[in-house]
Amino acid sequence: MGTSLLQLVMALGTGAIMINGVAMSAPDIIANAKDVANAANVHQLSIALELYNLDHNAYPLSSNGAQMVNTLYAEGYIQNKPMDSTVFEYTVKAGGNEYTLKKI
Repeated sequence: MGTSLLQLVMALGTGAIMINGVAMSAPDIIANAKDVANAANVHQLSIALELYNLDHNAYPLSSNGAQMVNTLYAEGYIQNKPMDSTVFEYTVKAGGNEYTLKKI
């Protein structure tokens, strides 16, 4: 009815192998998670930019991504700033009528 020593050793050995496999690929997992989060941030910022454009008939006339994020944040279009605004590039074109926003 209880577990045998062999079963316990096998369970611990299997767990150790699984943990080692995850630990070895942890940097890849973290890098991939950051990439996915940055892509999601760019998508959310593009939605906020469209809302800003609807209200102002122009996109923010910011010279870089950090300024654009600050403008959207100050005016309430986003509730949280991305952790790293250097991972994307924002450029305003045609006097505020067009923009490009891309993940670097």
